[in-house]
Amino acid sequence: FYPGNSAALSGMISKYLDDAAADPFDAVGRVCGIISPHAGYIYSGPVAACGYRLLEGKSFDGFAVFAPSHRGRFKGASVMPEGFYSTPLGDVEIDSELADAVLENEYFGYLREIDELEHSLEVQVPFLQTVSHNFKILPVVMGTTDTALCTDMGQTVARAIKSSGRNYCIIISTDLSHYHGYDKAVAMDSKFIEAVVSFDSKKIHDAVNSGIAEACGEGAVIAGMEACRALGADRCHLLKYMNSGDTAGSRDQVVGYMSAVFTAGEGA
Repeated sequence: FYPGNSAALSGMISKYLDDAAADPFDAVGRVCGIISPHAGYIYSGPVAACGYRLLEGKSFDGFAVFAPSHRGRFKGASVMPEGFYSTPLGDVEIDSELADAVLENEYFGYLREIDELEHSLEVQVPFLQTVSHNFKILPVVMGTTDTALCTDMGQTVARAIKSSGRNYCIIISTDLSHYHGYDKAVAMDSKFIEAVVSFDSKKIHDAVNSGIAEACGEGAVIAGMEACRALGADRCHLLKYMNSGDTAGSRDQVVGYMSAVFTAGEGA
């Protein structure tokens, strides 16, 4: 997914961030969270950087990362209670106090076999290590796409963050449509993006459930968006859309990627 050498990894991410800085978008309001893809960096890194660049220069105590399970469905979410995420750029500590608070909710537990093999969360960490420092993470691997349950879990995480008094940002990991031709993928992905930007969880679920859109992180998007809403977000902006046919792959079978930001009010 990314280089195993720290210098190569750092250089790759820095280039993506530099390229993303050429985009004229500047977030208006307080950044509450972002949506980022989770494919190999040569495919989705340019899109991911468009969200992560908005976190540069901001001081966060930590990041709650909502990511989908690719190892099977289960009711609720898995939260690693303690330890570290290790990448070539170093170790990032899990916020064990926040994890303990979240794990008091019956729909959160710890499934070691799910967490240890899940790439969709891990690939966010090197970007976080590049744009921020001295932070902890709360890893949330979603096993469900049930709208009501995802909403409740997102709100649970937000309440724990508020109670902790810490300044947290939400990171949501998802890719979009998988392995369609270029034009079909663009059409399908536009439907999912439209639902996300509408800031409406039901529209997101309906778009995927009806088959007009695809997103492996549907549950993560709903839970993360509702966490952002509970933390004050009142709008969502699309930052970038591309697919693997635009970056490093052929156009015969592509995977879609989006970057978006959730913001609150007009203040910084």
